[in-house]
Amino acid sequence: MENPHLLGKSDAVQRQAHGEHLLRQAFEVAGWRISAQPANRKGHRADFVVRRPGASYAVKLKVGAEGRSDRLVPLWSQTCLQALRAAREHAPLAVVAAPELAPKIAEQILNFAQEYAPDAAAGVMDFAGLRMFRGPHLESLNAAPPGPAAVDSHASKGQPNVFSDLNQWMLKVLLAPEVPDALLSAPRGRYGNASQLARAANVSVMSAFRFLQQLQREGYLHESGRHLRLVRRDDLFRRWQASAFRRINEAPMRFLLRGSDSRPALQRMLESGRACLALFAAAEALGVGFVEGVPPYVYVRRLSPASLSAWKNLVPIAPGEPPDVIVRQAPFPESVFRGMVRPHGIASCDVLQVWLDVFEHPARGQEQADLIRRRLLNPIIQGSNHG
Repeated sequence: MENPHLLGKSDAVQRQAHGEHLLRQAFEVAGWRISAQPANRKGHRADFVVRRPGASYAVKLKVGAEGRSDRLVPLWSQTCLQALRAAREHAPLAVVAAPELAPKIAEQILNFAQEYAPDAAAGVMDFAGLRMFRGPHLESLNAAPPGPAAVDSHASKGQPNVFSDLNQWMLKVLLAPEVPDALLSAPRGRYGNASQLARAANVSVMSAFRFLQQLQREGYLHESGRHLRLVRRDDLFRRWQASAFRRINEAPMRFLLRGSDSRPALQRMLESGRACLALFAAAEALGVGFVEGVPPYVYVRRLSPASLSAWKNLVPIAPGEPPDVIVRQAPFPESVFRGMVRPHGIASCDVLQVWLDVFEHPARGQEQADLIRRRLLNPIIQGSNHG
């Protein structure tokens, strides 16, 4: 087979054949059985079918000439439609490939797939060894390109954000064994590498790889030992708290059918699965609150008229009218809602999120954050400062 880096843009047939060879090889190494699929009555068929206990996929692959998102996102959409037509009794799996691909482009494609085709499995790969897949039983296919240089060559010129939304969630996963179950919803295990962390946190291997690489580069990850361990935590938590300061998108609201007690209406809102208590109300639910007289804050994933219309009993306040609830868009929705807990059956932010969020609030927020730190977080923050 010709060197894949010399394939260039000249031979689409050869690129397609090489991409299918690499994809089949990845499935075979991961222990999947591969078979052909006959065309259905309308002539639609998958490139091949893969099976293992508990899963089967009708796979469609398309290989682009360039690893650009403006080319590969439409190509994935086309591939997805074809996979859906060919799926029949199998789950559809749409895969796009390119000779060379930046990890951030691969993540953009998977994010697009998650938003617009959540019921279809998705994969992105290149000829250098990068593979990123989303779907049940597909985790074993994920692979970073060989050597950190391959990742660095595609990294953005700006410094990666160690406190991005998913990175904050992975920080919670790493800290979870030290946090009581009732205060943080997260898997509780010890992880030796990026693949194990990605599987536990339900993120891509490349996302976990880049996160751990950034932690290590900035000196927050113990560089030896069997398990991943955070160090220099005083500095890490100080920076994490500072990263939470950002523009606030919120709306004071009232319940339309209000009585003397708005708590039942608030409870129904929290039972929807699309909202959770935040800030001081969450602190109170977790048993660490002390600030009174502040309307309850509630996080939603997106604050818009369309999203708020889901709660028919919720309307904006009139000028001068006191709010029953302040609805705030979660600044880091993955970290907020993945870590959410349910004290006494009430959806609430986890304790780390509350500590991050209340600090800058003018209504004694710093005092509330200090109380949470003294009561719960100091042993965690001080636990591995010296590696």
